[in-house]
Amino acid sequence: MAYIESSVLVHQPLEDVFAFLNSAESHARFIPNMAELRQTSPGAFGIIGATAQGLLSYFGLMKIRVRYEIIEHELNRQLAMKGQMGLVLFKDGYVLEKNENGTEIQFWLDLIPTGWTKLFSPFMGLIGKIHAFETLRNLKRELAKTEIASSPLRGSSQ
Repeated sequence: MAYIESSVLVHQPLEDVFAFLNSAESHARFIPNMAELRQTSPGAFGIIGATAQGLLSYFGLMKIRVRYEIIEHELNRQLAMKGQMGLVLFKDGYVLEKNENGTEIQFWLDLIPTGWTKLFSPFMGLIGKIHAFETLRNLKRELAKTEIASSPLRGSSQ
């Protein structure tokens, strides 16, 4: 078992960041190696009990299905999921805080290996830290694209 926390500051309003995280389509854009992600339950994505399924692709050779279920949802504050990737169970989530410069996003991840994947337990902390770094880096990049595309200053002389 490995528990990791990491955070990043983005220069977007908290409500915009939460709206982005509250969409299954958005997660497909920033989760590392996610080739596809689709919601598998009816209704809104950001409700407790909503489910999704993803497909991770590594080097185009190895594909791993990932199942997700929303387990925490607090509007403009936090979103958390539990899931399964092969024999590895996990929980992860995002906690948002308003900051004078934008929004601080805290990402947390709890990896729980089962079966033969317990052999990788000594490496789970490193794997989790790399995943957290890549997730937040990609998320910040995607949010910046969204900000540029919707900026009211776009096309002005400022």
